[in-house]
Amino acid sequence: MQALALQGAATEVPQASEADPEVSLWQRFVNLRDMEAREKLILLHLPYARALAAGLYKIHSYHETEFTEYVQLATLGLIECIDRFDPSHGVKFTTYAYLRIRGAVGDGLAHISERQEQLSLHQRLVAERVRAVRAAHAVDLESCDDDQLLNHMADISVSLVLSTMLADTALMQQADSALPDRSYESVALNQVMARVHASLDQLTPREQSVVRCHYLQGMTYELVSQTLGITRGRVAQLHEQALRKLRKLIAPESF
Repeated sequence: MQALALQGAATEVPQASEADPEVSLWQRFVNLRDMEAREKLILLHLPYARALAAGLYKIHSYHETEFTEYVQLATLGLIECIDRFDPSHGVKFTTYAYLRIRGAVGDGLAHISERQEQLSLHQRLVAERVRAVRAAHAVDLESCDDDQLLNHMADISVSLVLSTMLADTALMQQADSALPDRSYESVALNQVMARVHASLDQLTPREQSVVRCHYLQGMTYELVSQTLGITRGRVAQLHEQALRKLRKLIAPESF
């Protein structure tokens, strides 16, 4: 087993250069345990993990598990590799991670129960968002008057609409200047979507990380918490804070 991340004394990581900014990220993470550098390393190598997941998915002729599950398992394997990798051994990270990510996918698939007993990844993501929104807007319904109840329902509805729009911004990022055909029903909705996407820059760095990981990278709250090194409860809190800010940024003209 190749080296685990060193504890205690700093590791001698190769010197960074302008041509290889990844080396600087490894220096910051291995020597300083810089969590921002860790997050950037995970996102940097996420396409590699997805490519390995796609290769494994392709070789299976009969699928009881969705491709998105392969990606989630590969991402978990990637995170573990990031945390354990020791660059001072002179081995490329992708070389180190190759078998480990594939092994993580294989182990994960072995523990997934029959398909009909599982919620799809999409259903789990939606369920997490609904639970977070409901928890953030929890009120004593019996003590509410009609106006308060209507406002409460409006808050939940707007948060869920924003949540759906954020999920759809992944489609926007995959196109340069034109949206995919039949993606949205009206020019007005396109414009709202564009404002939501542009407003992401107004969030705090942590809120942006949660939004981008959860919606644009399709990570569950559990994966987001592992990527950012925070609890699932904190992920939910940051998620709701982001939705509230986005609502204020694009309202009242949109809602």
